[in-house]
Amino acid sequence: MTNEPEVELTTQQPCPRCGTPTLAAVTVPTRNTEHSVPQYATVTLCPNCDRHHPAPEVQGVIAYFTLNEHISTDEIEGAGQVLSDWARYVAAHPPVYNSDNLDEDIEAWARGEM
Repeated sequence: MTNEPEVELTTQQPCPRCGTPTLAAVTVPTRNTEHSVPQYATVTLCPNCDRHHPAPEVQGVIAYFTLNEHISTDEIEGAGQVLSDWARYVAAHPPVYNSDNLDEDIEAWARGEM
């Protein structure tokens, strides 16, 4: 995996916060000051949870998929632009992952939630 964000359209993936089908996901390196090993996180875009997010890059993707259920051939450039803008935004503002997050993930896994 490189340091470039990897975008994927994920209408089948449920939002980890509310369970609503997500619009897209992007995998980016996390900000991690505790470990030297690179770590990656997948950030999802939920039309429900993220609808009030202040970033125009987030709102652009939500607006696009509110107006267009699918990406048509005629709209591929417009869709590509809003998804690219969002991926760059997420890469510039990566999630923070630390030992507390790891402990939470281990506990969720032990409960069968992962």
